[in-house]
Amino acid sequence: MAVELGQQTVELGAMVRLAAEESYLALRELVERSRAEAEAEAQGKEVVRLRSDTEKKIDLLKFVDRTRQRMLWLHVLAKWCQQDEGNMTLGYSWIKKEVFALTGVSMTY
Repeated sequence: MAVELGQQTVELGAMVRLAAEESYLALRELVERSRAEAEAEAQGKEVVRLRSDTEKKIDLLKFVDRTRQRMLWLHVLAKWCQQDEGNMTLGYSWIKKEVFALTGVSMTY
């Protein structure tokens, strides 16, 4: 099967590691930011702008949503990788349909 321009082969394991690393780093940043704010508040410092509870909850929900989206992409890619060689040409359009079937969200990338 010929490789189209702009496509390359990437191991699924590498994609899993990348997604896990990105999620971990995002969570670590979120925790460190909250910890720094808590320490500043305990010391009475006004240099650091403290976020409200609502802002913290919104940031946490954004993290959860991004992580869910990453895991969904990995799920779809894993299903796609399990397809037999004859169906590997399904590619991006198949992934878009699969994401829509799982989430009801249309991809516009």
